[in-house]
Amino acid sequence: MFSDINLQQSMIFSCGSGVTACILALAASEAGFMSLSVYDGSWSEWGAKLELPIEV
Repeated sequence: MFSDINLQQSMIFSCGSGVTACILALAASEAGFMSLSVYDGSWSEWGAKLELPIEV
């Protein structure tokens, strides 16, 4: 999954509730990536805010 990404590249993980995003960030960390973030509000927070953009 991470083979085509530079180890120095920043990555932000998101999912429906934040749990899967944390697992992916942990896997990326174990693979040697350093600049990692998790949007802990994930879709449950973003989708509830009508002023935020949603691509369909």
